[in-house]
Amino acid sequence: MEPRVDQKHSALYAVKSFFKSNLRLFVFLLLITFLFGALFISADFLNNPYRSFLDFLIIALQWGVVLFATSGLLYLLAINKYIFAAFFPILTIACAVLAYFRVTANVIFTPMILDAALDNDLRTSLDLVSWSVVLFAAFCALGAVWAAVYRFKNISVSQKGVHLAIAAGIIMLPVFLVSSLKAPVSERIPYVLFFTVNKYLAEKEEIRSVRNSISDGASSSVDSLTVVFVLGESLRADHLGLNGYHRNTTPHLSQRKAISLPHVYSEYTYTNRSIPHILTRADSAHTNRAFTEESFINVFNKSGFYSSWLANQESAESYVYFMNEAKNLSYANLGKTPYSFEKWVDGELLPLLENELQKKQPKKLLVLHTVGSHWWYNSHFTQPYQQFTPVVKSRVISACTAEEMINSYDNTVLYTDYFIHEVIKRIEDQNAILIYLSDHGESLGENGYWLHATDRPEVHSAASFVWVSEKYGQRFPKKVSALKENAAKPYRTDFLFHSILDAAEIKSPYLQEELSIFKGKN
Repeated sequence: MEPRVDQKHSALYAVKSFFKSNLRLFVFLLLITFLFGALFISADFLNNPYRSFLDFLIIALQWGVVLFATSGLLYLLAINKYIFAAFFPILTIACAVLAYFRVTANVIFTPMILDAALDNDLRTSLDLVSWSVVLFAAFCALGAVWAAVYRFKNISVSQKGVHLAIAAGIIMLPVFLVSSLKAPVSERIPYVLFFTVNKYLAEKEEIRSVRNSISDGASSSVDSLTVVFVLGESLRADHLGLNGYHRNTTPHLSQRKAISLPHVYSEYTYTNRSIPHILTRADSAHTNRAFTEESFINVFNKSGFYSSWLANQESAESYVYFMNEAKNLSYANLGKTPYSFEKWVDGELLPLLENELQKKQPKKLLVLHTVGSHWWYNSHFTQPYQQFTPVVKSRVISACTAEEMINSYDNTVLYTDYFIHEVIKRIEDQNAILIYLSDHGESLGENGYWLHATDRPEVHSAASFVWVSEKYGQRFPKKVSALKENAAKPYRTDFLFHSILDAAEIKSPYLQEELSIFKGKN
């Protein structure tokens, strides 16, 4: 037994010796980590809504997780004094700028922001620079340079291999090994710098990829037509007044005589997989088409339509290719992500829509990608549409009552009704058709489930409806009649590709008319 005791004491002595010999390093790391947390990481948490001390503790715990992951990054840099001297000031300045704009403009660093910055000319980009951001960045830079000099002159590091292993472990745990922590860490300062650039490069690579063309042989006989496709978010069918919901959440759409399709099944329950499936010929038997073929947007391009994608959500690698198929791509809310809690409403798309409608193009396809009914619900409706109360007051779902969750959700539906009404007002005098399809539904407490991305019936239930102008109805009475006949039938989101081509009178060898909601019995 003696040798084991000696071994134990020997190991304990080695650990104590390691920490003692590197004590100055660890105190230094502790100091700069908490300064990062206070000056930069906190910027991402200042506007988080909460209602109780327990909610505050949960948010503080998330801040602590990001701080823990940040300590690993700073630890990794500090192991070598030359690396620390070269990169720590740069990292500090970058984080200072991100934190400044996060606090003053509620802007999060996203691929859209990076793309816009790189596409703008130098003068436009410099317009965003103010003396306050320069002074804040300069103040942080001076502190970073002092830290780098102090690390260079006063701290020696022994057993660098051990330090590397510890630092790597601290980084790997929240960033790569625990999947539930990756998004909260990767979308916040400082890791958002790396992950946003990585995502931006991945999206650019996806845009450059070659997909199978499905636009060959496509043509349309119409001379003037405006097709609006509204890509919804998290709107479930049974919360529409159009479908008999006990609350009148769709007063405008009811007055507009929109035709609802109450039985649409979404193949996927989260945006990144659902959208490629909706926009392409993909179906349950050929899911791979979502990632190997072009979308209906290029078919419209080939058929003489001007196409435009108006986005109120950030891009994603899974569907950024289709966004760039459009001849115009415009963003309504740059720098907004699910971690934004200030107002983020679809009404911001209306000025972009007006710009597109003013263009002298007789045939138009306009795709409006909305934020709709995504969580945090309160961000996605304005005060006049807070009709159902009380609403949620905390971003911690467990702290909200079922009544509050459903009220806030239904307010987003009411706002969506208003938004679609405003879109219709701008096209009602034209030969026009509007098709709305949500990417998926939403759980609202059924069996204890909330939000989406789960295999639940209510999340597979996607709201969908169609509105046609008087001119469209007069020109295509058979299509409108068939739509009314087919409306109550069950569909999968596969119907969209074939239906939107049929609605635009596009002839294509890839069009399956039997899958179109505008195809009658003959």
